[in-house]
Amino acid sequence: MTMDLQPNARDQALNWFVRINSGDASAADRAVFEAWLAADPAHGREIEALAGLWADLGRIPDPRPVPRARAPLFGRRRVLAGGLAVAGLGGVVALTGLPPGLTSDIWTGTGELRTVTLEDGTRVDLDAGSALSLAFSASVREVSLDHGRALFTVARDPARPFRVVAGPGRSIALGTQFVVHRWADEVTVAVTESAVAVAAPGAGGMAEARVTAGEQVSYGPAGLGAVRKADGQVETAWRRGRLVFEDRPLRQVVAELGRYRSGTVAMTDGALAELRVSGIFDVSDPDVALDAITRTLPVRVVSLTRYLVVLRPA
Repeated sequence: MTMDLQPNARDQALNWFVRINSGDASAADRAVFEAWLAADPAHGREIEALAGLWADLGRIPDPRPVPRARAPLFGRRRVLAGGLAVAGLGGVVALTGLPPGLTSDIWTGTGELRTVTLEDGTRVDLDAGSALSLAFSASVREVSLDHGRALFTVARDPARPFRVVAGPGRSIALGTQFVVHRWADEVTVAVTESAVAVAAPGAGGMAEARVTAGEQVSYGPAGLGAVRKADGQVETAWRRGRLVFEDRPLRQVVAELGRYRSGTVAMTDGALAELRVSGIFDVSDPDVALDAITRTLPVRVVSLTRYLVVLRPA
């Protein structure tokens, strides 16, 4: 599932695959795509490889449920179905567990997408298995992304900056729209409109970066990374029922799929977690995605129960 193309060509293949299959591609887009395919035989091979990971290339129905009223339970603490303890499996590394939202203000469940409008008029699109905590005051609007991923369309308020805290870093909106994504061990901020100021701790203290539309940056244990190009359709593909991964470790991919699948996915070998994955998956059936992974990586799926799946070396 890893790709042999140079990074620029690999990026192009992923971007084209999402764009052409988004349902929004124009005739002009398709003409440019055909020219891109003809320019290099490797382009066609890479598109075919991606197609093998995604059985249904048509548009799928909007997976978001009908909005409903929510009442907090037990002082904003909830116990949700979907997390199973992994016990008695010596050496097993659990990649999904208890769901988010136990102490958060806004959350989504397994496979649930949700759109909310905050008190200041900011719109938030929440991915599945995500959670937010709010801390608005007279001087600042602060949101903590406790888990998962969210697209923020920020309402203008010059007197109160809009800040998103995720892990050890923070993002301050300088415009209107951006995505913040908490992976298992890092955070990615991708900007679709205007700009965002991102700050995260590094070896010499806090490092800062200005990220503009069409760019993204990640931070984590290694500090703040370099700003690089991003495709808006790729970064928001989850809103259309697809997850896009480019050269991501298997542990991150399985954790992301776990937000769309009830139960726990675990690994018996930590080395498996570092295998690299690139591909596009339909979130309507995460088990199909797991099957695709086993066909292209030295991984075997063992289903102990419907809600407990273990990945082992093939």
